[in-house]
Amino acid sequence: MSEDFKIETPYLPGEKGCRITWLFTDDEEKTLYLRHEDLVEIIEILDHGSTAKIEMEDGASSILVNSDSTDFFLAGQKSQKIETLALKIALKEFMKNNPSA
Repeated sequence: MSEDFKIETPYLPGEKGCRITWLFTDDEEKTLYLRHEDLVEIIEILDHGSTAKIEMEDGASSILVNSDSTDFFLAGQKSQKIETLALKIALKEFMKNNPSA
């Protein structure tokens, strides 16, 4: 399970949502863009401690939130995992610093 990840603002100023980036080595990383709507949905699921599947905008990617881990299934790529508690803490911190995301 990858715990080496970061949550950042989108590249474009004023764009809502966030980027989740997994860091594998100095030269290798994978980034997922979450639209504002997806970000709000995943935060709501995490706040209620429930499990759910979020279908991404491309129709081929999804996020599966479980009590212990959250799986990110990215179209045409290997899935990524983050411990659900670590994701919840990181998203809470991100939203505290970026309330308009």
